[in-house]
Amino acid sequence: MTETSYLDPRVARTRLAVLAAAREVLITEGWEGVTVARVAERSGYARTTLYRHWPQRLDLLRDLIREEAAVAHSVPGGDLRTDLIAELEAFRSAMTAAGLGRAMVGIGQHAREDPEVAELNRALRVEGARVLDAIVDAAVARGELQSDARAGAAVAMLVGPVLFRYLFEPGGLTAGFVREVVDRFLDAFSAIPAAPSSTGPSKGCGGSSQPRGEV
Repeated sequence: MTETSYLDPRVARTRLAVLAAAREVLITEGWEGVTVARVAERSGYARTTLYRHWPQRLDLLRDLIREEAAVAHSVPGGDLRTDLIAELEAFRSAMTAAGLGRAMVGIGQHAREDPEVAELNRALRVEGARVLDAIVDAAVARGELQSDARAGAAVAMLVGPVLFRYLFEPGGLTAGFVREVVDRFLDAFSAIPAAPSSTGPSKGCGGSSQPRGEV
């Protein structure tokens, strides 16, 4: 349940409208454009109204990032590969179609200089990895993944390539690329060895495994 679910309906509508305007500003003008003055102008609400809800610009940004991060998650169904692809695809979509990508770039640029932004950066990392960590931990518990898939390995091997491609090769950030990243992760950390071929003896290091499918 979201924070607005506990508010007076009029207050909730105001907050949602302002955050929607802030998101539009983020997408069209970038991190630096998200100021109280600019968002007030875009939303049609007075600055005093915004200051009642968000006394500091960082307060507004924190709620905006929380909203953006919430759409970057899927609902796991229990199949490891399917769940990993769905979660990473949700993240890819939020990075490219929503404002999460531009927000993350802005946070990263300011986190080293501003302790409050650094705190926001840490919170974003925790929230961003929440569902992915749960999927991996459950797979380790079921014996599908090696135990060393924990401790940040999933984030490094799954989220890292998506972020890199978003920053440097945005045209290549496709659904096929997401599937390729997931399959590489599973190849590295799967705890279940590939079944031997039933048509003949093992080919050893020179043999090839059955591909999962074209990407």
